[in-house]
Amino acid sequence: MIQKYYNSILEQVFAQIGKKEHNIVLAKYSNDFPAKQLKISEEITKSSKVHFATHEFRSEKLSGAYEPFLDLILELFEKQKDITFDEFMDKCNVYSLQRPIITAYRETGKCIRKESLLYTEVDYERERMRDAIVAMLIEISKTQPFMLWINRMQFAGKGTIELIYELLKVEHTENIGIVLGMNEQQRLPEYILPVWESVTEELENNVSVFRIGNAGEAIDKKDIDITAESIVDNIKTLKNIVFFMDFEHALFYLEKLDRRIKFENFTASDELKYEIWQYYAYISVYMRDLPKALEMSESILQLAEKKKSRKMRFYGYYIRSVIYMYQSKLQEAMENAAIAKEIAIEGGMERAQFEAELVEIQAKMAGWNNIFFCAQNVEVSDAMIEKLMKYNYRNHLAYIYVYAYDNKPEIVAKAYYSESQLIYFSKGIKLATEIGNTQLIYNAYQKNIMLASTNGMYPIALLYSVRTFEALDNKHSVECGRIFSGIGYTLTALNQNDLAKRYFQKAVEILYELELPEDIAEVYYNMAINCIAAEEFKEANEYLMRCMKTIERLHLNSLRVCNLSKLYGLLALCNQKLGNRFNCEQYLNNCKQFLNYTIEKEKIQNDVGIIHDYARCDDDMFLYHFSLALLEIDSGNDSAAFEDLNCAETHLVRTEGNQFFCYPLFRKDRIRFYEQTGRMELKSNEEAILKQYLEDNSHSLTDEEIKVLEPLEQYLLEEPLHVVSSQEMEAQLKQESINRAYKQERRQMDFLSTWQKTIDVSNVSAEAMVENVMRTFLYHFNLDRALYIQYHGRKPTVLYDNTEANLSVKEQKYLKEVFEKAQRGFVVSKISSNYSEHLNVIKLFDEDNVCSLVAIPFFDNGRVTSIMIAYILMKDNWHSSVSRYMLDESDMRIYELLFREVLYALNRLYAYEKLYEMNSALYKSAVTDQLTGILNRKGFYQNIEDIIGKIKKGRMKHDFGIMFIDLDNFKGYNDTFGHDVGDLLLKSMANIFSKVCKDKGFVTRFGGDEFIIFLYTGERKVLEDTAKAIYKEIKKQNGFKELIAKEIGQPVEIDDKKLLSCSIGIISSNQVKKAEDIDEMIKEADDLLYAVKAESKGTYKFFEEQD
Repeated sequence: MIQKYYNSILEQVFAQIGKKEHNIVLAKYSNDFPAKQLKISEEITKSSKVHFATHEFRSEKLSGAYEPFLDLILELFEKQKDITFDEFMDKCNVYSLQRPIITAYRETGKCIRKESLLYTEVDYERERMRDAIVAMLIEISKTQPFMLWINRMQFAGKGTIELIYELLKVEHTENIGIVLGMNEQQRLPEYILPVWESVTEELENNVSVFRIGNAGEAIDKKDIDITAESIVDNIKTLKNIVFFMDFEHALFYLEKLDRRIKFENFTASDELKYEIWQYYAYISVYMRDLPKALEMSESILQLAEKKKSRKMRFYGYYIRSVIYMYQSKLQEAMENAAIAKEIAIEGGMERAQFEAELVEIQAKMAGWNNIFFCAQNVEVSDAMIEKLMKYNYRNHLAYIYVYAYDNKPEIVAKAYYSESQLIYFSKGIKLATEIGNTQLIYNAYQKNIMLASTNGMYPIALLYSVRTFEALDNKHSVECGRIFSGIGYTLTALNQNDLAKRYFQKAVEILYELELPEDIAEVYYNMAINCIAAEEFKEANEYLMRCMKTIERLHLNSLRVCNLSKLYGLLALCNQKLGNRFNCEQYLNNCKQFLNYTIEKEKIQNDVGIIHDYARCDDDMFLYHFSLALLEIDSGNDSAAFEDLNCAETHLVRTEGNQFFCYPLFRKDRIRFYEQTGRMELKSNEEAILKQYLEDNSHSLTDEEIKVLEPLEQYLLEEPLHVVSSQEMEAQLKQESINRAYKQERRQMDFLSTWQKTIDVSNVSAEAMVENVMRTFLYHFNLDRALYIQYHGRKPTVLYDNTEANLSVKEQKYLKEVFEKAQRGFVVSKISSNYSEHLNVIKLFDEDNVCSLVAIPFFDNGRVTSIMIAYILMKDNWHSSVSRYMLDESDMRIYELLFREVLYALNRLYAYEKLYEMNSALYKSAVTDQLTGILNRKGFYQNIEDIIGKIKKGRMKHDFGIMFIDLDNFKGYNDTFGHDVGDLLLKSMANIFSKVCKDKGFVTRFGGDEFIIFLYTGERKVLEDTAKAIYKEIKKQNGFKELIAKEIGQPVEIDDKKLLSCSIGIISSNQVKKAEDIDEMIKEADDLLYAVKAESKGTYKFFEEQD
């Protein structure tokens, strides 16, 4: 029956080709149905008008990128005769940076990307790739209609499903027919579910989902086949998936591989491990899982150390520099890039050297990640520009032209009249246009908008905002919402407060429809600025509180347009104006906690951190000193107020463009202060400054500015405005908060399995386990520093410490006292209300440098047994890719759970170690001579057994030497001085033999006063030199007279002829194959020894075959 229904669906879709858009149908069945079981009508399979193709995914094989659509496009293109492939790509608007990927795949089946992907363009490029493939499918169908039957869709990759979804939305698909078959009993991977649900919802809306029955065969539950052979084949497929940017699909496979290698003892060559971890690190960066990328870089560097591989070392440090750059650890990024460059230079790796140098430059501009502009021009050498051209890195060069140059306000001022006067900016725009990079063009104009507005050039900001709006195809995009918000901000600066509100409302409407509460918070920030400019402080405070609520609910580090310290400064100002002194003081304290870091950075003049547009924090510093001065005026502290007003003035001058909204307010308050304190001359000067400012800035829009706004005003007239209520916004924010919390919880649950396997070890030391655990912990949670102390006995034991705090034992004990008194841990950040309560602990780790910190003690009967402290440092760039810097109670709970497991694991390891020590001691006592500490006869033969085993496995040569030794005159010493002295002499002689033997072999007390030295060589010279060395050492002792005298407490005299010495019989053989051969050598050496003793004592003799 299932065959009949399946055929019916195929015939239905076939009949609709050329007549119906979105001719895609899903056939669901139970259990597994192989395509080979279906006999398809020849009318379909042999049609001359419609190309028919069948594709079936296999559960045990990694599916390819956009499989089977890419191969179908290439197959059908080969039938085209009047167009080249380049012309075909032109027609389909294939992005220039992606053309080499598609071309290489067509020609060789292996993808090549010539210019590296930019982190900030991942979403943009993935969208461009999908659009290009959809366009190629539609274009090819115009000349060759086709029908595609894809069976076992449950094994398809995400990219394939996303393509199907796009085909369901675009127009001109009437010449395409697709039938999808899938086993609905088989659960899809979690990462595919959202897009698959979108596909099925769209198909159900089109009444295109059919359930066709039970296939009758067992469900195919096989997983992707992971064997040494299959991995080699799948790696080729994986590389193509990576370059086609189907990252989730690649990651799904890589996670399985990595788990097998690290936790299931899967055998893979080091080269294969490197390739896997290289792709894993690469994808993790672009998927914004920087902790996982850092973990992979560590694996690569450990492998590089093992293999002594320059290539691996380079990539390990290179990818680490990229990761640190996007984690806002700009100094670390540059340090690692410098190491990578040095490795490349040493190895003559020119391309690698260029890539490392490029990261050094990118790091100076925060990797172009979430920045509007650079605070200053960035020096890029002519040689580097030449290299960018040589390697055809045109996109990177365009970014450098846009962001590294033309950052001076006086240069931007010329743009109103002629954009061509921005020489480097124009070069960047030209390059971006040639490449077809519309995202960079948008960002470039945003740069000029922000540069102009922050420097008081609002007409220029308005002009560029309108130009950007007109260039946008999608007027309901996030970019459009941001433009409306930016125009509202600019209109506020032009004193058009009421008009600005219309643009803010439109921005909120667009962003609400797109479900982007984080972007809406940025609009609220701009609305707060508008209210402060109009001296509507209550409304401003409400908007700022909405911003803070968004930051707290979504666990953000800042807003894209504003640092947390500035938000606190604005809240402080509003609350001071509203008469809420307590709140004002609290906000100022929060503001100062962030600003202390900036002040310290400026003291050491570290330019790495201040290259970013907001890093200097002059806005924040102005607001801090202004609000503090107002509090001091209210308290009657005139001298302090005078100083803080002067400080505020200094920062106001540096950032006049950003402070338009409270410039008059500042001047008015300063005038009142000067009048109250009798500084009449200063008051007059201030009044003159304010009068001039108001004359220059109090005006309606000019005709030119009105004309510039006309396109947007027309758009607002045509588009009805929906005012989003605060209840609607609250509901959306709550839902987004739940969604993010769910994703975070899923991530932590996934991590728990990795954590369990990391701590569940028994063949390593506790120190090694803790080192590995802490590294994994820090990477996963984006933590910078950690300290882990155990308290057993009188002195604390530091198990891990990368804090650079160098706590003394006294300070370590102080921590114990603190937590035993409190009987609980804490988590705190610079935005926490209880920050000051824990300064006694925070100060131990450099208070200004700590952003947030968690401290977790563990107890036994009220006594602290261990403490784990971890924290995040202040950042050079708050607009980084790290999701959060402010730790909270949820973090502390998961950390406590993880480290409780670590405690159990440590206790197990300590128990293992104690048992091992006991067993080792028992073993040692069984094979060791208790008097001398060297091997006994049993130990000797155990060593011989190991040696014979190695010989049989071909791991050791057959060539050995044996020195059989018997002490001379020992009985006389023993009888004269007693057995205690005899024992002392046996130990002394054993020490001499061990000292001479070293690592050339081993020494055994074979019985009584007989010893054997077994040497790992039969070379005569080595054996003879060893014998001579023994006699030399014995001679130095002069009969051991001093040793004996010291032992018995009186001088001794011994006849020279009766001094303690030894006789040695020496034998060698290169034919040792079994233990019996060793026994025979011992017997020969023993016989030889007594021949020596019979002739003359105190000498050695070699066994000769002829004897």
